[in-house]
Amino acid sequence: MKKALVLAGGGTRGSYQNGALHALRRLGHGEFDIVTGTSIGALNAAMVVQKDYRAMDRLWHTLTQDKIMNGALSVDMDISDMISGRSQLVSFAKDFIKERGADIAPLKAYIHELYNEKRFFESDVDFGCMVCRRDHSPVYVTKEMMKEDAEDWLIATASAYPAFPVHKFKDNEYIDGGYYDNLPIDFALRLGAQEIVAVDLTNEPKHPNFMDRTGITYIFPQVETTSFLSFDRETLDRLETLGYYDTMKAFGTFDGVKYTFESMNLPEWYYSFLHETLLMEGKIHAASEISNRFFSRQAITDHIASQQHVKVVSDKRMFFGFLDNLMSICGLSVERVWTYKEARNAVLAQFAPCADVNYEYWPESYRTDRLLAYASTLGTKGITEKMVHAELYPDHKLVSDNVWYTVYPFEKALARFVMYLMNELKGE
Repeated sequence: MKKALVLAGGGTRGSYQNGALHALRRLGHGEFDIVTGTSIGALNAAMVVQKDYRAMDRLWHTLTQDKIMNGALSVDMDISDMISGRSQLVSFAKDFIKERGADIAPLKAYIHELYNEKRFFESDVDFGCMVCRRDHSPVYVTKEMMKEDAEDWLIATASAYPAFPVHKFKDNEYIDGGYYDNLPIDFALRLGAQEIVAVDLTNEPKHPNFMDRTGITYIFPQVETTSFLSFDRETLDRLETLGYYDTMKAFGTFDGVKYTFESMNLPEWYYSFLHETLLMEGKIHAASEISNRFFSRQAITDHIASQQHVKVVSDKRMFFGFLDNLMSICGLSVERVWTYKEARNAVLAQFAPCADVNYEYWPESYRTDRLLAYASTLGTKGITEKMVHAELYPDHKLVSDNVWYTVYPFEKALARFVMYLMNELKGE
């Protein structure tokens, strides 16, 4: 059975893939028969073929802007915006508009340094990378094709026009392979892959059609990623850490979705909460029909599925979906491994003020007709706090549950989750 690694393009976000590869090797899953990639993913792929992980670490631990381009370039845009045509060229200086792009002589020199022809072709690992012609038609670059113009192909696949110039050789013009396929899983299948590990570089998967498929492990950042040309050292190190954790979760060593947890069993109370949530979804649907808001029959489940980019939410994913949301609104770090109790206690510490009877649950100037206008200024955490307080002190409840069901149904579910956390802690 041929096993493939597929690496997406994404500029400096490629640091995430270095973290993923550290995890794969630690887990004993670091051997591949095929590696395919696009743009920076293709350069990472070449180093995987060469089994030159020291060079890969050196690249991502020392990367600075002057190793990629001459002169300063501030581009606050996403490569996917350029590929989709949504970007505004007015953000570029005149020389970019004239299609010269940035001076990437340092990148070309760096590719020359990293690409080792002898190691590349002595390796028994097959290789493929995506390149586009100027008209966006694809070129499937194989290992055989790399015997000539290998460095040109690696430059071409990373020519993120218009930020970088069109790459010209052999009387042809080429641009970033991401204009056709930024995560070439299809290419790996063409090369005979039967088992695939794919590492995407955006928190919205480029190929959701390949997720939850037998034989495909699809790994992607669960947090928003920065500009594809961010050289901030803290950002690069953070991406590498997240790549490591997300991969460890994908293979079951750690638990969690957005946040990372030591392997754990779900709390005993969770199934009672889940039963309550299923009933709540029915109430939300009924209330929404009366108010003409028309939530689905599984509004809370749909919300979490959308956040996690999955079609089906397991009980465990549902649990971590609630916990992720609470930890996010509390501003807790994603760059560490949590125990469940550590996370629970950190969340409850932030909700402690609203458990006080003297908590200001609404302003003194409260008026019923301005309730929703006031609530809209609070944010998810503020609204959830008000609901938790009302759960603890029913005489402080100013509106019926049906109102919340039609306006803030997910916050209502979060508040119930917090109540279960509080009751669990109280019982210890």
